[in-house]
Amino acid sequence: MALRVALLSLPLALAMRSTQHETLATAVSSAKAQMEDIWGRVTDDVMPAPMPSALAPLKLMSAAQDLPLIGPIVHWANVTEDLRTTFSWRKDYPLPPGHQKLIHPVGSVAKIKLEWDHEMINSLGFTGVFTEDQDYALIRIGPAGALKKTGMAPGVSVKVFRDYKESVNTLMLYSLRGQNGFSHFEHTLCNKLSDFRDKSFAEKLLLSSFKKASAYPFTTGLSQWAEEEGKTSKFPFVICFRPTDHVREKFQEFAEQKFEHIQEQLEVLYPKTKIYDIYVGTGPRTELKKVGKVVMVSKFLPSKFGDEHLFFRHDWFEEDLKLMPDWKDWVDAEEFWYEEGANNFYSSIDPSHQKEIGSQNAWIGGYNPSSGNELVKNLKAYLPFLPWSWIFPADESSLLQETHQVVSGCPFAYLHQGDNRLVHALLK
Repeated sequence: MALRVALLSLPLALAMRSTQHETLATAVSSAKAQMEDIWGRVTDDVMPAPMPSALAPLKLMSAAQDLPLIGPIVHWANVTEDLRTTFSWRKDYPLPPGHQKLIHPVGSVAKIKLEWDHEMINSLGFTGVFTEDQDYALIRIGPAGALKKTGMAPGVSVKVFRDYKESVNTLMLYSLRGQNGFSHFEHTLCNKLSDFRDKSFAEKLLLSSFKKASAYPFTTGLSQWAEEEGKTSKFPFVICFRPTDHVREKFQEFAEQKFEHIQEQLEVLYPKTKIYDIYVGTGPRTELKKVGKVVMVSKFLPSKFGDEHLFFRHDWFEEDLKLMPDWKDWVDAEEFWYEEGANNFYSSIDPSHQKEIGSQNAWIGGYNPSSGNELVKNLKAYLPFLPWSWIFPADESSLLQETHQVVSGCPFAYLHQGDNRLVHALLK
């Protein structure tokens, strides 16, 4: 088994090594050329990619490798991916090795402009891409996870191209648990999200997985947006897109209409439409200020390339804290992330009676195991080629529920200690 694990781990190790080299790469063409290259690929095939398997989100749950008994099986089968590549990969395409879009698997892409309120930007002192209108940017809109019976989780990814530099990116949601209703433009979306006190088993597992990649899984960083030679970077703590009243009203007709693809809604929008007002907060718990707008340059298009190859990096918030250390006490406070997000603190710019739905994290999609036992059953279905009768020779439920104990008098008692439950089970 050790050899098997080593062989299966080799591709991942090589991918990670390659990823580390990729962090040194930068774009070597103008923003316009980068946009034209990617837009050509987006428009090559305007058919959406197929939805992943309902069990595919298992790959996101790298923390499953830490679970008693299940962990060694997950590790041995190599069914999870290293989520650090979501933060470290520097290319716009393709996706990192071994990566698959499982949170926002299917969406539509459009060219946009970010038009700033320069008087407000100057007063705030922001640098980098905030100092000039951005004519070469992409937006990808798609729900996080599978739609639910009464609603979905609207999500937005933004990529801004820079001359002879790699692009800057961010991602925004209303809530990790989504909203009631199916209109994409029902709520403000922000790159700061809220935690939940009543997390399910699957949510806890997913959160633990993302915490392996970043200590701040409820946010992406914005410091790269402010990079400017010869100047000290200054950037917002949070960025939010508030739907314009015109677009929100227009999309009310979709509020009760469950869709197969978000393009069914987005196809009614045309170039030159202002779809969002841009708001920012200069620091934790500061009032949001309107600093610009998002204007469509092209129509939205479904795109197989957009679904399967176009990459939107999640920048580490840790990089922001290196430049803004005063924020750290705020974000490390016990209650902070429970009160954060467009559905909580930032609802001040967009009050609404709507709240998140259910108790399932939208990132999980249609996959929401309630226990380790259910996860075992799902693994059996997902990996039918494994010798399950040998791995779980008896009552798997009792194996999962056992506490860690040293068996007195057993000559291999030391093997019963710790988390290696597979050894424990086999010794029994």
